[in-house]
Amino acid sequence: MHQSEPVVVIGSGPAGASAAWFLSRAGLRTLVLEAGPAGADLGFTARVRGITVAKRKPPLRARADVLATSDPTAVLFESLAPGGLSNHWACAVPRFSPDDFADAKRGGAPFAWPIGYSDLLPWYEQVEPLLHIAGSTQDAPNLPAGIMRRPTQLGSDWGLVAKLAAAGGRSVIPMPYAYGGDTTLTRSATAFNAFKRLLEPAQSAGRLGVQCASSVQRLEWSRAEKRVVAVICRTPHGESRIPCRAVVLAAGAVNSAQILLESRDVDWPRGIGNEHDLVGRYLHDHPLAKLVVRLGRGLSLSPATYLTRPDLKRSEPLYAAAFMQWGDVRTRAKSLLSIRPGKAKSLGFSIFGTMRPTPDDRVSLLAGAGHGERARLAYALAYPQEAVQVLRHARDELMAILEDAGLEPRVDVFRIEPPGTSVHYGGTCRMHATREHGVVDEKCRIFAARNVAVADSAVFTTGPEKNPVLTAMALAARAGASLAEDLRTGLA
Repeated sequence: MHQSEPVVVIGSGPAGASAAWFLSRAGLRTLVLEAGPAGADLGFTARVRGITVAKRKPPLRARADVLATSDPTAVLFESLAPGGLSNHWACAVPRFSPDDFADAKRGGAPFAWPIGYSDLLPWYEQVEPLLHIAGSTQDAPNLPAGIMRRPTQLGSDWGLVAKLAAAGGRSVIPMPYAYGGDTTLTRSATAFNAFKRLLEPAQSAGRLGVQCASSVQRLEWSRAEKRVVAVICRTPHGESRIPCRAVVLAAGAVNSAQILLESRDVDWPRGIGNEHDLVGRYLHDHPLAKLVVRLGRGLSLSPATYLTRPDLKRSEPLYAAAFMQWGDVRTRAKSLLSIRPGKAKSLGFSIFGTMRPTPDDRVSLLAGAGHGERARLAYALAYPQEAVQVLRHARDELMAILEDAGLEPRVDVFRIEPPGTSVHYGGTCRMHATREHGVVDEKCRIFAARNVAVADSAVFTTGPEKNPVLTAMALAARAGASLAEDLRTGLA
């Protein structure tokens, strides 16, 4: 009977779309459940050779059903729409580097990933062609080159900045971007929306099914079979039970954890996978600062530059920061109309830092929900002071580099954002070699629930300073292919 039931993927964001893509490619009947309505406003994007010329996007909404318990300024965002948060994503797709896994290991046994860069490499190589990436084809310390559809090179006027940064252990390179070199008109607020680019074409081809307006409430566990046998979701027509062969949770680090916590049973009194009270813990997000620098002379805006974290010998374990240059449509238009088109004397950067996650950084359920209602969430996320200091030190380091390059910089804006603003949540269902420190194993499979995989950034053991989407997609592809093989051989 189970052979005819679908593998249910929960979430249509980049990780869910990646898992569903590889599950359906393996020949498994696959059903994707998305909480948002099919007709949600996704906005639009118009790009010419990778340059955004027009954009409209819906607002990014903070969750109203959460209580911030450690830092009252902390925010928690979500996007209940096809494609999830990829509708609010800058489309940056850097790989994690070997040093990112080495940094986790030097942080101590609780932070060591059970996999390394070599385990993810073949999955990066399978996912990247789906993303039409534009970026550098040259490896840099702390940023391996990926498979590029359109190779790009740093503007020559950045040469001295790059040389000075290298002396401090950093690289200055073009940031790799999904659909970064394409001319496209897209019915979404980003050039790559996971639903529009991956799931909708696969659905049209009959390779998989998608069911929108289906908010998953919990998973149904069978004591007799020792497996999850159904997904319970709320639809506009009421509660629905969907029998399943297996489940892939890819609803984002917060929602994936919440679904597991809500899935209580006699075998799982604290929720599926929560035998050691780890589900929801070790939550992390990138500490974020916004920096706008005014220069004495302009630098090239395109391609956008990325200043990597310094090498490991120049940073404390699990603490580092990198710079991602940004520029909006108005900035680029103003530059094109100037006497030096393509250059600007005002540059904006997002400084993404890292934090050492702790068991106290977490999401948990608040009591008081009525029958059939979801519990509210307690949300504890605070930046360690070490992380804040790293952001400030990184700002000072960049200003010194620009000064030494003769660019006469001055700070127009420097602002440390509230916790959660990066929207790079991870760690709530972390992977580890042992149950003592992890919820899932190296296959992203829950230790004592072998037909349940968590396949998004919830499994990240640490949060390197890079945008997490590409690595989440690679892990999801790997998890989907592994689950397909184990279902064929009876191991799941």
